Amino acid sequence: MSLGPASKGAADATPYADRDEDTEGADWRNALSRWVAQHAYYPDQARREFQEGDVKVHVIAEPNGRVTSVELIGKSGSMWLDLALLSLFRDAHIPPLPYGDKEPLEFNFTMHYVLIRGR
Repeated sequence: MSLGPASKGAADATPYADRDEDTEGADWRNALSRWVAQHAYYPDQARREFQEGDVKVHVIAEPNGRVTSVELIGKSGSMWLDLALLSLFRDAHIPPLPYGDKEPLEFNFTMHYVLIRGR
């Protein structure tokens, strides 16, 4: 399983999340990347059926990191992969925002589910 960016397109310094404003900085993005690496999983059903794909969600979180909303905005073609990413963020506590921000954070997050096959 790969949790990083796909190799197509331009390089992106933010491996998972994109937003128009970058007020959180690299430290918060790195903390989010670590959180995802610790909590993400590849669904057994998708693995058994060799399903891969990119899933995209829109996430809204309070400054303390409590996710208040997650919405599927890009489907992978696999119900299991789509549900896995939704469940990753649903009712989760991601890293809190730095600098005492008081406004909720909104961002889009893409997960690239890729099976690594043996030779």
